[in-house]
Amino acid sequence: MKNIAKIFVTFFLIGISLSAIGQSLVAPEESGLSLEKLETIDRILNEYVDQEEVAGGVALIARKGQIGYLKAFGMKDIESKQQMKTDNIFRIASMTKAITVASTMMLFEDGYFTLDDAVSKYIPEFSNMQVMVEDTVNKSYVLEKARSQITIRHLLNHTSGLTYAFFEQPYISDIYIENEIYNGIGESEGSIEDMVQRLAKLPLVHHPGEKWQYGLNMDVLGYLIEVVSGQTLDKFLTERLFVPLEMNDTYFYLPQQKVKRLASLYGIDSLGQLRKLVGLDQTGFFTDYTMHETNKNYFAGGGGLVSTTEDYYKFLQMLLSNGKFKDKQLLGRKTVELMTSEQTGDKFNWFKGHGFGSGFAISRGPIFTGNPGSEGTYSWLGYFASFYWVDPQEELIGILMTQLNPNENDMNVKFKNLMYQAIND
Repeated sequence: MKNIAKIFVTFFLIGISLSAIGQSLVAPEESGLSLEKLETIDRILNEYVDQEEVAGGVALIARKGQIGYLKAFGMKDIESKQQMKTDNIFRIASMTKAITVASTMMLFEDGYFTLDDAVSKYIPEFSNMQVMVEDTVNKSYVLEKARSQITIRHLLNHTSGLTYAFFEQPYISDIYIENEIYNGIGESEGSIEDMVQRLAKLPLVHHPGEKWQYGLNMDVLGYLIEVVSGQTLDKFLTERLFVPLEMNDTYFYLPQQKVKRLASLYGIDSLGQLRKLVGLDQTGFFTDYTMHETNKNYFAGGGGLVSTTEDYYKFLQMLLSNGKFKDKQLLGRKTVELMTSEQTGDKFNWFKGHGFGSGFAISRGPIFTGNPGSEGTYSWLGYFASFYWVDPQEELIGILMTQLNPNENDMNVKFKNLMYQAIND
């Protein structure tokens, strides 16, 4: 009787109805999760709120196709005293990348291209790329012809030689800024076509395939999707992914009636206190880019989407289910396997014990990472402190959505570790 009461309280605290999530929401025990361990997650997440390290967020854990944990914690907006809810909308930034990769692979499956096709076959502006080589003696740089063409595979794996201006790399960052190369999560003008054509005239930071460098690869893929499909990226994503996956709250630009559900973005000020970021934040990002009225035609495949925790879960569950969602096969099993397999070797060095696939960091297992998680777990994160993990061996998905910039706490690490400790079958 005590256990039944405990389970009832858990459902009450989740604060959502079964109809909101479908039949996949179950008592934790039914998905092989320990209710007691999940209560530890409750305590830890709320401690970050109490210590004013984060305003609030939403956390989800699913196993074997069933959601065993979905909770909102803290505040959506501190100033107006609005509590966070599980259906609040978040700027997911680079979590957009996996969606763009999946969309690219749909066209690959349709036979439009091979992964080793030169990008210039579809976007001719990339035909004659040059590479920037730093001249340390003269404190300048020289240009040399790229040894090979950028391929679609290079874009998928972040080995093309493209970068981001905000990494503050010598010379290239200034060149990007001077040529209005947008990062996708700030104020933008024109279209992605306009930006990509400007980008193609600028030098690369290394020869294609030579190194791993995080950059505007998925933004170029977004434009490639437009060229090949004949549709704008937002229409392609809507028709091929969002409608079939029932992702009803995922957009590049929020409809006016849903703006009130967008979680506020916070930063930590010089006194160590949470401060709402409005307009241009301290790192130069336009916080309201998802509602920017001057231009609604810029679709950044590398970072432009907003979404809910439930919507993003549906996308990840489709991948975990080998490309299938309900009765729809959106991607082939072997295509998903390719996307989520390590492909760049030791070129990738961002996370200890990981390689990189097509849009995902790929875990080599706990012997290499030193943390819980199976070999083959794939993951990534968003600039505004959102995170996800998919562990095929455990049939496990974890998502943590918050809105913080910059993010300097370890909440995501603790959440992931506790998520694994909650497995009890």
